[in-house]
Amino acid sequence: MRHLLLITALLFSFSLTAKEHPCLLLTPKGVKEIKTSLGKLPYFDQSYQTIKDEADKAMGVKMDIPTPVDGGGGYTHEQHKRNYISMFNAGAVYQVSGDAKYAKYVRDMLMEYAKVYSTWGEHPAKKNNPSGKIFWQTLNDFVWLVHVSHAYDCAYNGISAADRKEIEDKLFRPMVEFIMYGNDGANERTFNMIQNHGTWATAAVGMIGYVMDDKDLTDKALLGTKKDGQAGFLRQVDEMFSPDGYYAEGPYYLRYAIWPFTLFAQVIDNNQPEQKIFQRRDGILLKAVDAEMQMMYNGEVLYLNDALKKTILTQELVWAVDIAYAANQKNTNLLNIAGRQERVMICDAGITTAKALKNHKMQPFESVSHLFRDGANGDQGAVSILRYGKEPKQTALVMKATTHGGSHGHYDKLSFSFYDNGNTILQDYGAVRFLNIEPKYGGHYTKENNSWGKQSISHNTLTVDETSHFNAVTKTADQFWSEQLLYDVTPDVQVTAAKDMNAYPNVQMQRTMALVTHASAEQPFVIDIFRAKSEQAHTYDFPFYYMGHMVSVDFEYTPFTTEQRALGNSNGYQHLWLEAQGTTTKPTACFTLVNADRFYSITTLANDKSEFMFTRLGAGDPNFMLRHDAGFMLRQKEASNHTFVTVVEPHGDYNLNNEYTLGYASNIDQLKLEVDNDTYSAVTVKMKNGNTYLLLVCNNNTDKNAAHSLDVNGKKYDWTGAYKLIVTTPQIP
Repeated sequence: MRHLLLITALLFSFSLTAKEHPCLLLTPKGVKEIKTSLGKLPYFDQSYQTIKDEADKAMGVKMDIPTPVDGGGGYTHEQHKRNYISMFNAGAVYQVSGDAKYAKYVRDMLMEYAKVYSTWGEHPAKKNNPSGKIFWQTLNDFVWLVHVSHAYDCAYNGISAADRKEIEDKLFRPMVEFIMYGNDGANERTFNMIQNHGTWATAAVGMIGYVMDDKDLTDKALLGTKKDGQAGFLRQVDEMFSPDGYYAEGPYYLRYAIWPFTLFAQVIDNNQPEQKIFQRRDGILLKAVDAEMQMMYNGEVLYLNDALKKTILTQELVWAVDIAYAANQKNTNLLNIAGRQERVMICDAGITTAKALKNHKMQPFESVSHLFRDGANGDQGAVSILRYGKEPKQTALVMKATTHGGSHGHYDKLSFSFYDNGNTILQDYGAVRFLNIEPKYGGHYTKENNSWGKQSISHNTLTVDETSHFNAVTKTADQFWSEQLLYDVTPDVQVTAAKDMNAYPNVQMQRTMALVTHASAEQPFVIDIFRAKSEQAHTYDFPFYYMGHMVSVDFEYTPFTTEQRALGNSNGYQHLWLEAQGTTTKPTACFTLVNADRFYSITTLANDKSEFMFTRLGAGDPNFMLRHDAGFMLRQKEASNHTFVTVVEPHGDYNLNNEYTLGYASNIDQLKLEVDNDTYSAVTVKMKNGNTYLLLVCNNNTDKNAAHSLDVNGKKYDWTGAYKLIVTTPQIP
């Protein structure tokens, strides 16, 4: 009953007064503030001049409304994008300048679209997603309407009532009908979907609904097509973020989804402030913006799930930062990001941010260690980020133990990536895509994204019997998530641990990773304990995909310099060239690479069933879609229960300017797994200078108050909590 009362209250919450324009992202109050501030705020003045120049340039060429033909990156696709951006800019310039020519430009283009929209059917270049009318997928149509709604709102008072009626009757109303109900019901499923396509769809319909003062449309945008609250924007806000602001599809798609989320939230706040949208779920949208800023390394979004290179400079993050800061001006951390972006948006939030920047109300934004829980209730795994030092030279370890992430998810349970000295050292590949390069599969995700990018072997985690997690079936993977066991940060060591019981039917996986930051270490280093447990024997593959160049190894190997073969036939293995292969008779193996001016060694335990393979991406790729990245892979054959113990260690100095090289060899003298059972693991790392690091881990009890006692080599160790790092340094005589 309470749920129905809330919905009823929402349905009757509009004011009965006439709609005032602009009403979306700009308001009359904001426009007045902008006009009185011109010439006084450098960031705002520069940003305004940029969009004015772009609008003037667009208005100086012949208007072009081509019949849609091309996919992403093709001429018609890009032209329709240029059109909505030009209208978007012209509308804002009209509000600031008052020059009627900008409103006329918006009016003229919308009238042209109104003439032809009803003649366009299904887009001829449709891909897997439902087809749009203007673009090859409906998502792009949603984005078009979001931008054009703002343009129309800004130009509204400069367009005659008769022309507005024609534009609304022949363009906007048919378009929202298509967005909500077109494609034989497929669009309604998208509109009601709890996913970023649904966010864009509801934002588009809601924004044009507010402009046209159509309560039915805005109610459907907020509550779903049935207006029962089981779908719609508010349901998306409630379900698509964890309590920490993590977004299940990963930070790359949070970067994209945060755009319609914050933008439409600002629109709702301007039109229905009683919704208190920025306070909903303890300010979850503002938390999501902060989370996105933290899920970066040197301003670049972390590569988790489908991901390409994106930074804080993208337009969507400029919008998100401005809106988030305006909504909570106590969060001066965001001003540092806004200053690095060097532009603001031409809207109420933009002028608020620009004024704060002028007054220097900022403090440095610090990227810090953080645990981001996954799932709406925060109980579906997590992403751990362990950091040491400050950017741009910061050391960062990222471990992913989350939900799958839907259609953009990867089969990469318990994977990790490592950053140091301003560079990516051990990478997550991200997505196989050439954004908007039409000759490269139309700019879409290539088929290699499925055959390589998503497969388990493409990540720094365990692959069993050359088969991906969940047999690479998304519907299965979406039903399960990893369990975050431990996350703790201290001055000497930072530890994260998680397990996964479902990726393989008969294999349990548990990973504990420690970033050792003790003052005695030359550089922070990683201790990685990966336990695989099974009743049957398997082949375990454990890769490290590195950025840099191999320097040396301490074992014999056979290089394949005249002829190479793919490592396998499927599940990503068909894309890996086997460049060399080796074994060792020693208890450890060490692989050293150089990246920029620092060396990195991967030291791992070995036995007589261990193989080491040097791989290179690019096999089975006749169209050259894949980067030719290198990997160092450990293969453990005929193993049931097996624990991989590895240390990733930065060291030395490679100085090209002064032509010297120091410390190119690993500092590790000995690596031992002292204890390993279902209750405890104990690992010793002894350095050549005599420093010894003993990591004690409880595998089945992460209670921070639990007491433990363990005998290691005849010595008893007592401690409280899930782990203990014991550092021994040689005494100086």
